[in-house]
Amino acid sequence: MALEAPNRRPNPKGAPPKATETPSGQENTKKGDTLPINFKTDAEFVKEWRVYCVVNDISQIDQFKKMFEFWKKHHG
Repeated sequence: MALEAPNRRPNPKGAPPKATETPSGQENTKKGDTLPINFKTDAEFVKEWRVYCVVNDISQIDQFKKMFEFWKKHHG
């Protein structure tokens, strides 16, 4: 006397997406690759730097990039 296999219900999720399709809402979620720049400086400079960036409504990264471009232009 053999037992019968239970009846399987159909998958309510449907077929999985194909590998070539990009899932909606995830096209632009990956940010560009960034790496940290670590260096030590005195606490007074750090405070002045942060306050300057906040007062002028600019991110520290953007301000650092502007400052470096200015330095390269003038020091070559």
